[in-house]
Amino acid sequence: MELGKQPWAPADASDLKLPYRSDIDGLRALAVLAVVLYHAFPALLPGGFAGVDIFFVISGFLIGGILLDDIGRGSFSFADFYARRVRRIFPALLIVMTACLAFGWFALFPDEYKMLAKHVLGGAGFVSNYVLWNEVGYFDTAAETKPLLHLWSLAIEEQFYIVFPALLLLARRRPWVLVAGMALVSFALNVGGVSHHASATFYSPASRLWELLLGTALAYQLRQRNDASGNALTGARALQSILGLVLLAGAMLALRAERHFPGWWALLPTLGAVLVIAAGPQAWCNRVLLSNRLLVGVGLISYPLYLWHWPLLAFARIVEAGLPSLKIRVLAVLAAVVLAWLTWFMVERPMRRPRHGRRKVIVLCSAMLLLALGAALLYRHDGLPIRASVVDSARQQQDLIFTPDYRNAEVCMARYGFVGALQYCQLDQPQRAPTVLLLGDSHAGHLVDGLRSFYRSRGENLWYLQTRLPFVGVPPGDDILQKETIRMMELALNTPGIKTVILSTAYKLVPSTDVGRVAYDALRDTLRQFLAQGKQVVFVNDVPALDFDPRACLRRAGVASSQTRTDCSIPRSQFERNVAEHAAALRAVLSEFPAVQLFDSAAPLCDRERCYAMLGQTLMYRDTHHLSASGDAYMAEQYARQLEARAAGVGLP
Repeated sequence: MELGKQPWAPADASDLKLPYRSDIDGLRALAVLAVVLYHAFPALLPGGFAGVDIFFVISGFLIGGILLDDIGRGSFSFADFYARRVRRIFPALLIVMTACLAFGWFALFPDEYKMLAKHVLGGAGFVSNYVLWNEVGYFDTAAETKPLLHLWSLAIEEQFYIVFPALLLLARRRPWVLVAGMALVSFALNVGGVSHHASATFYSPASRLWELLLGTALAYQLRQRNDASGNALTGARALQSILGLVLLAGAMLALRAERHFPGWWALLPTLGAVLVIAAGPQAWCNRVLLSNRLLVGVGLISYPLYLWHWPLLAFARIVEAGLPSLKIRVLAVLAAVVLAWLTWFMVERPMRRPRHGRRKVIVLCSAMLLLALGAALLYRHDGLPIRASVVDSARQQQDLIFTPDYRNAEVCMARYGFVGALQYCQLDQPQRAPTVLLLGDSHAGHLVDGLRSFYRSRGENLWYLQTRLPFVGVPPGDDILQKETIRMMELALNTPGIKTVILSTAYKLVPSTDVGRVAYDALRDTLRQFLAQGKQVVFVNDVPALDFDPRACLRRAGVASSQTRTDCSIPRSQFERNVAEHAAALRAVLSEFPAVQLFDSAAPLCDRERCYAMLGQTLMYRDTHHLSASGDAYMAEQYARQLEARAAGVGLP
């Protein structure tokens, strides 16, 4: 596509080229080193994640500047632009994702390998941000064990460059209106959504593109001054560069992951990057600090270093079943640097040269398509559980997988007019009215299958209603699920035919606090109302929370150094200490309501000294606080045993 020279282009736009700026490579180095240090040693640089925001500004400045130049000269071509993007982005990305699949073949359990395949698909399609956004939830795998988690930022960049060139062409007479308008709307979405929609604001391009547009706005402003490189040298420029670096340092040191981010906080790294770039290559800090050979060298390999460092750290965490030792993390970072340099020198540089450009693009796109197809097959076949590296612990691995009964849930939800994921239920025999109600959060959900089978054998029909805190009268505040719980509690109290109500929740009673006292009194009121209706009420005391991933109990046969890292238990004293106030409060409640039966799901997992995640060769947990399918079945057996003992008038040992 060829366009005539545009009226907004500088007078010498035909001769204006984007000069190489070594200080920007130095800034890239600061950004990538901040991210790497944060991921490997988070206590050392708690705000290092803001390095990604610096990358966004740099990208918007450089790529936006190229677009402004090409469109201004009337020489912009979609084919050439995207061919350059393919040669820039695909080579290193292909190598890293292929390496992840290769290592995962030997190291990952089937559910982990299936997840990795899905993330490779997301990476190949540059939609990782949406994939990760949709995974955020109660049953989400820990972010630290997703080797391709970091591709979300690359996806946002490429989504921006899919749309932005066409919009810039349409607004070529007044590009500043487009850039300013889009940036303001995006920033407003960012600030407005970060408190109540944190995940969406973090992963959505709509609330992130303002960061790239800041860089593009700077590129436009410099071109309007006929100073594309920012070469003018003044004392103000030197101070500007210093102020920019101070803002960047403040971001790295002051920001914390638990703060609402990006939001207003993202102005620290982004404005800092803008000030440093705008100061120009001759500003003292840019010329002396950012342009030194070491930083420039790191900047040149910043893209492959960003791609390599996180998979190495994530795989180390997976194999070590927890935070790797300092030595392993240091070795992972050093390995990432070596692999990044090799990738840059042997792959990136040759591929970015224009010679045989069309052939390279075809090969790279074909390779990406083949990789995506391979990942799709792995995902469809559930991570290939027949791999030799995983078959020796296949039964235990199944206990790590959570598989809700979606079909039953759909029928139940339709019966009761539920809409959306927050209104969730299961009904064992949908054609019959329920007689037993299981009420609670996911810690009720992990008992559903076993209790459903038990009650079916007794001619009963189990109904599970998902709630937040399953007590009447708990103020919902801004908690959407607790608001839905109000309706669930009304259904529970007003549905005829219910003979038994089972309450199960992860919540721990803490009546010593104001909020805890409200919940404590709400539980008492709930029990009072159910008992007044003549229902049998069972309260389930929760299982012990583990301080390790139960995957640590299983050896990864495909990794020679892998071994069981724990005895798969915690001290009973630790568990009792953690729930001491809850236990005392629960005893008081049961004393007040002696008709309420207690099922202590912790007791079958503990002896006098330890509480176990694995009994014999059977894994009781699927994560640190949810029972596995085998644990669910085991608890149902213990529940049946307790009821039978109570019916016979004998106590349990």
